Amino acid sequence: MRRGTADPQGMRDAASLLPVAAAILLLPPFIVVFAAPVLIAGIPLIVVYVFGVWAAIVLCAWLLARNLATVEIDAGMEEKAEARSSPDRR
Repeated sequence: MRRGTADPQGMRDAASLLPVAAAILLLPPFIVVFAAPVLIAGIPLIVVYVFGVWAAIVLCAWLLARNLATVEIDAGMEEKAEARSSPDRR
């Protein structure tokens, strides 16, 4: 494995766990913790939390999708290189 490349199975596992983590972070027991009468720049804390979690989920999904596509493209190129270098077995 080259330096800087990710494990394809690990990337798929992370992509599978992302919706579960998102659902857990948006469940009422977690949201209620941030339902305090606190304002951040005039915005209620609960709104900052919900939109912050949403933005983090979108960012993680984008990064995972980009890295997963790169890993699969690299795997396809390696398969083509192996096919070229190995003799045909018919």
